[in-house]
Amino acid sequence: MLNFDAEAHTPARRARTTQLRHDDRLADLIERAALALAVDKSAFLRAAIEREAIRVLELQSRHVLTPEDAEAFAAALDAPPAPTPRAMEASRNYRSRVVHAD
Repeated sequence: MLNFDAEAHTPARRARTTQLRHDDRLADLIERAALALAVDKSAFLRAAIEREAIRVLELQSRHVLTPEDAEAFAAALDAPPAPTPRAMEASRNYRSRVVHAD
């Protein structure tokens, strides 16, 4: 069953529209899926779009490393490179302009 919160989709909150062009195959697929779940097409599409958008954003918010990459990353954290003269100058400039920068 769809994870669909009817309260979140009251008419007052549905002030925006999005147009979508699609072919007959997708129209039939949407209609059959909505019918199978006993919801109207708009409710089905809103829930499906929301679920997919959340999934995409969750995937984009994480980095998955191979074991080799994770090892290289941990090693770099354990042995950071020495600061460059430019980095040291930037640090001095920051400390001179920001209170409690130590």
